[in-house]
Amino acid sequence: MTFSAFTRPPGFYDRVSSEAAEAAETTLTLQQTMTRFGYQIVETPLVEYADLLLTKAGDDAVNRLFNFEMHGRQLCLRPEFTASAARLYVERYQHEPKPIRWQFAGPVFRYESPQRSHSRQFTMLGAELIGPSGVGGDAEAMGMAARGLYAVDLHEWTLVVGHVGLITQLLDRFDLDRRMRRVMLGHIENLRRPDRGRAYVEAQLIRLYAGLPQWFEQEPAAQNDLTRSLQLIMESANLGTTGRSSEDIARRLANKQRQANKQDEIIRALDMLEALVAIKGPPAQAFAALDALLPDHKAIQQTAQAFRATIELLPAYGVALDQVNIQMDMARGLNYYTGLVFEAHTTLGDSASQLFGGGRYDDFIRVLGASKATQAIGFAYGLERILQERRRHGYAAPSETIRVLVVTIDDADNAEAARVAMVLREHVNTELFIPPTRNLSQALARANKQGTPYVVIVGEAERNANQITLRDMHTGIQLTCDLTELIRQVGSKS
Repeated sequence: MTFSAFTRPPGFYDRVSSEAAEAAETTLTLQQTMTRFGYQIVETPLVEYADLLLTKAGDDAVNRLFNFEMHGRQLCLRPEFTASAARLYVERYQHEPKPIRWQFAGPVFRYESPQRSHSRQFTMLGAELIGPSGVGGDAEAMGMAARGLYAVDLHEWTLVVGHVGLITQLLDRFDLDRRMRRVMLGHIENLRRPDRGRAYVEAQLIRLYAGLPQWFEQEPAAQNDLTRSLQLIMESANLGTTGRSSEDIARRLANKQRQANKQDEIIRALDMLEALVAIKGPPAQAFAALDALLPDHKAIQQTAQAFRATIELLPAYGVALDQVNIQMDMARGLNYYTGLVFEAHTTLGDSASQLFGGGRYDDFIRVLGASKATQAIGFAYGLERILQERRRHGYAAPSETIRVLVVTIDDADNAEAARVAMVLREHVNTELFIPPTRNLSQALARANKQGTPYVVIVGEAERNANQITLRDMHTGIQLTCDLTELIRQVGSKS
């Protein structure tokens, strides 16, 4: 064994030929599935400006970027495709007819701790549906993603669906500022974790709210009215001020009162959120629980009805409803989602393995500079996890092995051997054996080791007779024939 000072960086991978062939075959199958739905292949740069990826991507996104500076601008290796697709749309396609259907594939990079199911380089394939779509678009995105898994022979998985937009609408009914609502959404995962739960989240929210400059979030008129009222009360009661003005004390009292009121509002909102994220299960069961919880509010009821209608469309795509699980505590990791969110998880072995994931992001394109708000939904497959799951089931893509090895006896045979090999390559994979020394035994040993079924021998006798010697490596039978018969023989069992 030889040792080298050079090794792969942690979290990156090499693919040997058999693995690369399997990945290419699976990629092609997934791409063909999306093409049949009308999604056209597009390519975006491997490198983007970092601020594009940080727009609504989450507070910790910057720590997961492979970024670098060039000419005073921060650039990064792309960590996903949606932001790039949205940027391409804004730059060149926002005035084109809608909807736009794109698919993409390629490596992406995230600086994460390398694990068995997480690496720093991985391959994404996916699609974006941009433009008016609604219920039909949501169902198409999930249905197409599911059809891709079926196409690569993966059937044992669960489609988990949530709705960030519905949760957001419910939180909007409480008297909380935008930052607090966003923080509460970010705590959904902590709310469902057994080691944290309600008490942890409540403590975090109250602590955060207590540290904010609450007073200055009020309208100036409301501030003045409340402060003046408290000041008059203190002055009429002749309360001592211990060296501080009655206005200063009134201001502090008003601020404390407002904080107490907001804490009550946080608790009420958290009660609602806790009940909402507890809803999970088959569609019929989950929607019954959701109906019992939702208020009689037109916009919220419309969102819930659209959510139900989307799920009811899935059987049209061949997705059985018993393969679907509604899970209202699913928020996913990116802040740009505004509606339906979904993931597919394996049901055997490592149940945490996510095969694809996506959701609706109707606000994101406008944030990037589009002239008007644009609906959009997308998803992405994780190729490495799909390959891992296929291997768990014992599947493998057809191996791109060499079917014929052409061997020369002498240098004078090189031209004829090259001609024969070129003709064979029109029909089967063919390799020309070029050893450092002429050695037929060495060539036969190589064919055995690589599993090559046929060896073609070209020598002086073959050239003089305008014939070729063909050896079947499985049976050991050897025959002499012309090129036409050779093609028939080696192609008959391919």
